[in-house]
Amino acid sequence: MEIWRKYTQSFSIIVMFMIGAPLGAIIKKGGMGVLMVISIAFFIVMYVMTILGEKWGREGLVSVGAGMWAANLILLPVGLFFLYQARNDSSLLEFDFWRKLMARLRRNKM
Repeated sequence: MEIWRKYTQSFSIIVMFMIGAPLGAIIKKGGMGVLMVISIAFFIVMYVMTILGEKWGREGLVSVGAGMWAANLILLPVGLFFLYQARNDSSLLEFDFWRKLMARLRRNKM
């Protein structure tokens, strides 16, 4: 388990960078406060999933390797999605985007 931990913790730095760096480019309104809250939320999710996977591996519910890598493999697509959105200069995480989307959906419904 300790051997897997060395690799998974190193890779989790890359995954968290892939989540955090694009957030700075995507979220333009709200300042540092919004970025910090979202980043801390992702860190807590990563931490809980890592502890859960480690516990499941120790108890034998899943293999040790799968349990240790689960958090990274689950959050890797999220990081890749954020990188894609930042590269395309998306406004996905801005409040105005969702407000306009809801207004457009209401207009199309009627």
